[in-house]
Amino acid sequence: MSDFEDDLSAYIDGELPPDRVKALEAALAKDPALRSLEQRLRKSIEAVEALPLPRDQSSPALRRAVLAAIDAPTFWERWFTLPRLLPIGFAVAAGVSVAVFWPRPEEAPAALDEEKLLLAQNLEVVEDLDLVDLGSMEDLEVVAQLHELEVTE
Repeated sequence: MSDFEDDLSAYIDGELPPDRVKALEAALAKDPALRSLEQRLRKSIEAVEALPLPRDQSSPALRRAVLAAIDAPTFWERWFTLPRLLPIGFAVAAGVSVAVFWPRPEEAPAALDEEKLLLAQNLEVVEDLDLVDLGSMEDLEVVAQLHELEVTE
């Protein structure tokens, strides 16, 4: 395979630079195998050019429309843009912060409920203390020690 075989197609199409044309023509004059290859290539190109065009040849306008449709952004590419996602991101962040930091109703009154429960459990004792009418700290100490005075049989 000679160095000129790659240049044959460009030579036949008239696209080969002038310095390469002179070198190729000199090689064609000397090499019968290269000359035969050039003739076969010319016949092949002529045969392809002689073929009829397909009947359903599309117009340039249709080709442009199809290529424009291919290059057009998809629904998701149009929808997921920064101006649309930014408000959604802020809304999600606000929702999460409200869900995390919103005071829960069962937490705040829990201390009050425990106090009310303790008062209800010891209501008799509280009413008895009111009847005794404690006037000093000594009276309170006596009442606190009453459980030690219980009589057991």
